Amino acid sequence: MLTVGWYVALSLIVPVGIGYWLDRPGMLDKNPLFTLIGLGVGSVIAFSGLIRMLLRYQAEQEEQRKYKEQKEKNG
Repeated sequence: MLTVGWYVALSLIVPVGIGYWLDRPGMLDKNPLFTLIGLGVGSVIAFSGLIRMLLRYQAEQEEQRKYKEQKEKNG
């Protein structure tokens, strides 16, 4: 579960940080456009990553359940 937390945090912090950097007066000066775009991109990345992690976890749990049932069946 620690991996999930770090993944979500970094998925949001990195794009928002890049957007914030682009919004500075010395860069493109479009405050808060790129920060919000970064938040949207980070949210999509975090959500899709969470879905992939949950599907992988579910497949592992199903495999363990089948292995346990087969082991009990064979004695």
